[in-house]
Amino acid sequence: MREIPFYTTSLLLSPVLIWQGLKARKRIPRLPEASGPNFGEFPGSNPFHLLVLGESTVAGVGIPDYKSSLTGQIASALKNKSGRKIFWKAIGQSGITLEEAKEKFGSRLPESFPDAIVIALGANDVVKLNSQKKWSSDLQDLIDLCRTKYPSAPVFIAGVPPLGIFPALPKTMRFVLGWKARLLDQASSYLSAKLENVFHIPMRKIGSLSPDGIFCSDGFHPSIKGCSIWGEEIADSILAAATKS
Repeated sequence: MREIPFYTTSLLLSPVLIWQGLKARKRIPRLPEASGPNFGEFPGSNPFHLLVLGESTVAGVGIPDYKSSLTGQIASALKNKSGRKIFWKAIGQSGITLEEAKEKFGSRLPESFPDAIVIALGANDVVKLNSQKKWSSDLQDLIDLCRTKYPSAPVFIAGVPPLGIFPALPKTMRFVLGWKARLLDQASSYLSAKLENVFHIPMRKIGSLSPDGIFCSDGFHPSIKGCSIWGEEIADSILAAATKS
């Protein structure tokens, strides 16, 4: 988990990164969060409760409604693949880091016991160049927060978004932030391997696709298509874990 090569590279490139970051911030449009209720259900039998915690992807930035956003897409895939009645709830906030999530989400956790908890964070920690050590510590704290409320609920850690393919970012930023995203995702994998009933879900599908069509107009947030691809991958992992348990 050494990060010396990364920080050496990012330090050398810092003047370019600062300049490109300022330009990107001015150029990338600010899209609204999803409208409507952040909860819902899909009909079926044998109820299953899904809780998703996260950043702008969970808040549905760039998506018209929560049902079409990442949480709704996970729920839809779960219903289509299992036939179960899916109750879903999204707790998301745009621009939030893991540290902020563990401080703000505790009071927002629902009373109903979830059958699966998905944590979808990381893009903002990547942009802030947070270390693997800090990421792992904050992720452990958020998992502990969930475990305090729901002791036996399985926790699924979604892959850190691959900023290396984000169209909105200049080439040098994509290189550095893509590298950082892989480091944080590696830390998620290491941590999940040590914990019981915690599963890491790397973003294999989206990371291997052309960015065409999978991003919103800002080139930074996933489109409905992108959320659908990512949601199906997460749903597959949830169902696979349920089959093994």
